[in-house]
Amino acid sequence: MNDGRVVGADDTVTFTFEGEKPKAAKGQFSPMACPEVNDRPTYTVKGSPHFLPDKKKPQSTWLLPRQTVSWAVSGSHTFTWEIGASAEAEAGAILAKAKVSVDTSISNSRTWNSTQTVTDTNTTSKGYRAVLGQVGWKLTAVKTWIAPPCNVKKKTITVVAPRKGDMSIGRQTS
Repeated sequence: MNDGRVVGADDTVTFTFEGEKPKAAKGQFSPMACPEVNDRPTYTVKGSPHFLPDKKKPQSTWLLPRQTVSWAVSGSHTFTWEIGASAEAEAGAILAKAKVSVDTSISNSRTWNSTQTVTDTNTTSKGYRAVLGQVGWKLTAVKTWIAPPCNVKKKTITVVAPRKGDMSIGRQTS
């Protein structure tokens, strides 16, 4: 090695080429390690209204222009959140952040138990399927964290969550 060290046959030498970023130490303190790697991830959550169809008690009809539908709804209707398989671990943190920044009535499960009449009139020039359900939230979260060696990583996660509210009729165009 040209720096005066003597290297034995079974010795290991750790080095980097000039211009390379040093790797973070494995569980040991190193002045070159990135302490931010241990920081908790941050979540930025935005929400937009999203219609949740009633999947357990589906009710729908095709409406042509100027047609009206009216349904008397009673009993218990439960709506639960929809999350992707890769987002299960983060879903709780996203929901907690959304309760603060989007809507305090967001939940992972909401049961509506009442009696109500819902009505919808097709005021468009095209037909659509009127579907019974409830308006909830589509939450888009960006998870940001520091990964070794000091790389900023971002992951976008989508969660559809119910909120406290009455039943309504949504429009399904497909």
